[in-house]
Amino acid sequence: MKKKKTIALGVVLLAACSLLTACGSSSYKNEYTLETTADSGAADYRDDYETDDLYDMAVAEDAIENESGEMSASGTSETGKQVAANRKLIKTVDMTVETEEFDVLTKKLTDKVEALGGYMEKASVSGTSINASYESTRSASYTARIPADKLDDFVTEVSSISNVLDKNESVEDVTLSYVDLESKKNTLKIEQERITALLEQADTIETIVALESRLTEIRYQLESMESQLRTYDNLVDYATIYLNVEEVERVTPVAPKSAFEKMKDGFVNSVYQIGRGFRNFVVGFVIVLPYLLLWGVIILMIILFVKGIIKNSQKKAEKKEQALHAAYEKENSEKK
Repeated sequence: MKKKKTIALGVVLLAACSLLTACGSSSYKNEYTLETTADSGAADYRDDYETDDLYDMAVAEDAIENESGEMSASGTSETGKQVAANRKLIKTVDMTVETEEFDVLTKKLTDKVEALGGYMEKASVSGTSINASYESTRSASYTARIPADKLDDFVTEVSSISNVLDKNESVEDVTLSYVDLESKKNTLKIEQERITALLEQADTIETIVALESRLTEIRYQLESMESQLRTYDNLVDYATIYLNVEEVERVTPVAPKSAFEKMKDGFVNSVYQIGRGFRNFVVGFVIVLPYLLLWGVIILMIILFVKGIIKNSQKKAEKKEQALHAAYEKENSEKK
């Protein structure tokens, strides 16, 4: 009887814990998906407080859960520094470059990614080689994943072997979201252990069903949290580079120029465009020349055929006229 009362009391306490955890889980589901964290959660925290203060606050909260229940001010400060040194930063780089040696550049990029221990998450090439057609050029789009500590090496290499038209770098600090997610996961693990212990003592069907139902929900939430933590870890450990490569005949100058240099380059570019247009005209004419010859032969045959018909018609008309003239003369001679 005493044992049943103990289990009943445990179930009541468990229900209260489950209610609180469910509220926390609901808040977690709404706030800690990767997209909403990036757009709202982390940004709102950074707007209201200093980042370093929040790290100290997070560390202080963890300290309260220690077995001793106390932590010295120096200990909190040291741990806060350690957390700050291990911030969860998601780095992203977006670059647009151009090159006159498309095949050489794309191979160097692939080799460099592999050499740094990264991988190509996505790669696509479109267009026709500039040497194969007088108008078309190729372009490539890459999504590369590079170890975060090797990101600067890769960006420097790309800048040295191509002409960079545009480069954007961004860093997203998800430390607060990561720490909060881990804290919620640890809380659920503690509840999972307690439910498992109560499940071993349960002696009624209703109690067992209720405990197992909550245990299933906790396991589902833990799997979801662990999946998001793994996603965070991947984004933090490997920086993402979006790279667009364009093939050109002449690279675009990016350095500032004086007025004289602009006039000079403009004149040279105009002469180049005129020469390029004349070259394209000659190349295009040569390309369509077989078609022109074919149509010329067809048109010539049609003209000759029409001339032949007209000539035959004229001969028949002349013969008919001569026959009529002969018959007329013969009739006149007979009358005489």
